[in-house]
Amino acid sequence: MKIRYYVSVAVALSAFAVIYWKMAGGTPAAADDAPPSVLVSTINLTPGTLPAIVSAFGSIAPGPGADATVSTQASGVVSSIAVVQGQRVGAGNPLLTMSPDAQSIADYHKAEDAVAAARANRAHVAALLASHLATSADLAVADQTLNDATGLLTALQAAGTGKTRIINAPFAGVVAAVLVSPGAMQPAGAALLRMIKTSGLVAIVGVPPAQAVAIHPGEQATITLLDTAGHTIGSVADVSNMRDPATGLNSVTLLPPVSASNFQAAAGEPVKAAITTGTLSGFVVPRDAVQNDEKGDYVFQIDPKNIAHRVAVQVLGASGTQTILAPSLDVTMPMVTTGAYQLDDGTAVRTATGGTSR
Repeated sequence: MKIRYYVSVAVALSAFAVIYWKMAGGTPAAADDAPPSVLVSTINLTPGTLPAIVSAFGSIAPGPGADATVSTQASGVVSSIAVVQGQRVGAGNPLLTMSPDAQSIADYHKAEDAVAAARANRAHVAALLASHLATSADLAVADQTLNDATGLLTALQAAGTGKTRIINAPFAGVVAAVLVSPGAMQPAGAALLRMIKTSGLVAIVGVPPAQAVAIHPGEQATITLLDTAGHTIGSVADVSNMRDPATGLNSVTLLPPVSASNFQAAAGEPVKAAITTGTLSGFVVPRDAVQNDEKGDYVFQIDPKNIAHRVAVQVLGASGTQTILAPSLDVTMPMVTTGAYQLDDGTAVRTATGGTSR
């Protein structure tokens, strides 16, 4: 009797389960049996171009004729110095002050006396000529003597001989070196300072020989100061055909524009340069779409069944957030942009439209 009771209960529970299963949909959830997939974004590949850029590092240096020496035209004593090494100065700014020495004062007074004597002699000869006691030739000699004496005095005055003088910067630039000290006596022609013209600075960068052959004078270059992030657009002035023995690189000289307000460079300052050498053709894609491992660079393309396939690629170059690939990919298969890092060869995906490469 009990056995019959338990069998009846079991049958009733089974029937209830069947009814519940049918009311719930009649089939198990398909998602539980479906293979997993990864959500990715894709683009359609179309041909495009990017500038061919050679990146290089180097520093600011004086260009030809930019390094100049400031000298004294007259002897004297350095009484004060207004600048220090590395200081930036404008054209006409005071650099140092020189006081006359005893010899320069004596030379100046001697020249003044010579002019006075020549002037008196000329007047005397002119009076004699009027009395027929001198000739025109005598007056010509007196005139020449006066001219010579006056010329010497004028030259001494122009040089500042015998006077306190302020030596000013001949051009805008940077004080590269101070060659004298206060109290030192300097003869005429002595070097006082070395200056570098601001307008004469260049950037010299090192480039591997294989890349140097693609660079030509006149090509555009973006020059960035690494210390201040100041930047400007310059041009290639010269490409060396010889390697630097210390670095193994070829030197490339870049010429910044004469006036660039956001590019206040100083000699020795480190720079980065991006030299545009031409145009690259291929598939332009987001930089993040290209993956890399021990086998090299690769991307993922999606077949009509939404299966990802790893494809090796050749990176031709990059600019900003974009990379250009050699045109060896199948243009009929979309390429994965976002989500590529999650994929393996053969991974099932579901896609979200990302756009078109260009």
